[in-house]
Amino acid sequence: MTSPFLLRKSALGAAALAFALTFGAASPAAAQSAQVTLEFQGSDFPGTVPITTGPRPVFDGTLCDAGSDSSTPITALVDASDKFEFNVQSHYDEALKDFVVTAIDVDEADSTHQWNIYVNGALATNGGCHTAVTSGDKIKFALESV
Repeated sequence: MTSPFLLRKSALGAAALAFALTFGAASPAAAQSAQVTLEFQGSDFPGTVPITTGPRPVFDGTLCDAGSDSSTPITALVDASDKFEFNVQSHYDEALKDFVVTAIDVDEADSTHQWNIYVNGALATNGGCHTAVTSGDKIKFALESV
């Protein structure tokens, strides 16, 4: 029996491919791409992975490029999710004008924990789509107490 997670992932992949074919979305490598190291600090998905990322539409189709055609922590997360097939959930926060990560794989934010983003050891205070990253940067998503 196919799991709901795999069915959801297949549907998302098909939708992303259809979007790219319809709108001619550039691959991350075709734009200003960056080779970064992505670290996850959660109970289910700890570890680091290298990933090539670039500015791109994410989640609901919103362009995530730090306002400067740059790679971002969120584009790195979405690219890693696509490559390694794990679930990422978020919601768009109108006040921040950015996405807030609510789950990475089975690790979910709740009333006492939130996903924080760090770039080269510093907390990203501008938000995941408003923070530019460049090749060699180390990005960490950490599920931490509020």
